[in-house]
Amino acid sequence: MNESELATRVRALVETMYGGYIGGDRDAIDALLDPDLTMFDSASPALISGMDELNAVRAARGNPSDDVPAARTETGLTAGLFTARRIGDVISATWWLRIDAVDAAGAPMIPEVVRNSAVLVDTDGPLRIVQLHEGVVQHFGGPEVAGLPTV
Repeated sequence: MNESELATRVRALVETMYGGYIGGDRDAIDALLDPDLTMFDSASPALISGMDELNAVRAARGNPSDDVPAARTETGLTAGLFTARRIGDVISATWWLRIDAVDAAGAPMIPEVVRNSAVLVDTDGPLRIVQLHEGVVQHFGGPEVAGLPTV
């Protein structure tokens, strides 16, 4: 399988994962993650090791309630500029992510832009993410960062 075909496989996994995120389907996301995942999540400075720690970070984010309106609502996730290469039984992959959102008044915000790198296990079953690093390079609301790729 060449690098373009690998990138297509990774894109399918990532689009499924982000579809689960925007749709609130945690099970769809978790099915793509190795139970022993390590991760630098954009919402946490600490290294996350395993699903229990990931779930603790998720819980700390909280849920919007009627008493406290959300400062923003994410409206779309667009991933692009995928790269992938095989190293033995794993795939090293990168991609960019644009997260569109509206503020509390419903006005569009400057999007968040995140560069991602991941290591995926490629065994007899479906691809699984064993390591993920999310690095925010442009935060919601700006300022806009010059020179970022278009996603």
